[in-house]
Amino acid sequence: MNFREALISTYCENPCQVLPNALWKTLAQIDNLQTSISIENSVVGHLQAWDKDKLLIYWTLNREQLADFSHQKADLSLALIHQDHLASFPSAQFAIQKPYFRFIHKQIDPEVKTFLPTGFSIMEVNICQDAQKVSDLIGQCYEEIYPGVDEIRRWAEHPVFEPTLWIWLMDDTKGLPIGLGIAEVDNDILEGSLEWIQLLPQYQGKGLGKSIVHELLSRLGKTVKFTTVAGEVDNVTNPKALYRSCGFKGNDIWWMFRT
Repeated sequence: MNFREALISTYCENPCQVLPNALWKTLAQIDNLQTSISIENSVVGHLQAWDKDKLLIYWTLNREQLADFSHQKADLSLALIHQDHLASFPSAQFAIQKPYFRFIHKQIDPEVKTFLPTGFSIMEVNICQDAQKVSDLIGQCYEEIYPGVDEIRRWAEHPVFEPTLWIWLMDDTKGLPIGLGIAEVDNDILEGSLEWIQLLPQYQGKGLGKSIVHELLSRLGKTVKFTTVAGEVDNVTNPKALYRSCGFKGNDIWWMFRT
């Protein structure tokens, strides 16, 4: 079993514990990384992947044993570390330390219908025509994130792109999009992932975010075996509560460390 095969098999068993993001994002760069693996009696015990200044994978089967980071370079600029390994990681050298939750949804009920309050509707995003609108809406929901039109269009070139999973939540009285949902599908392992769930600030706190999530889960339906989502732990909009109310489960926390 090579590293790629071992990563895929361990990820499918427990996605949120192995990586902080959808599997395809790591596989896309795995050939450019240095890797190490330990296997005993056909059981994968350890996976690690890094490049000259980034630690991108550190996973162990035994979560009780202290992680060993002694051979990692002191000049790391980026490290992604699961909460289980935090105690033994030299975090003091990093100026930026941000925790992210990662949840999983395994049971899609095809009979559950998306609830939309009167005056709101779902409409699919037209990527060719709406890239600027997507950029603008995301930019209005964050202080520091404003993806450009070219970046938005590159998302549609990803191998996991599915046009029916780009949706607007429309305010019908104004004829304007006030929310956005973007999900992706990895057909190799049948993983769905929620990438963007946004609502304009003035529409938050009304249950509309739940409508977007339910609609995307409904569209993913039986196409996937599971759906994952990640978000900032300290986000003031409390996305953890939103995803838990929609059936996502788990307690996995990942830390992103940057110099």
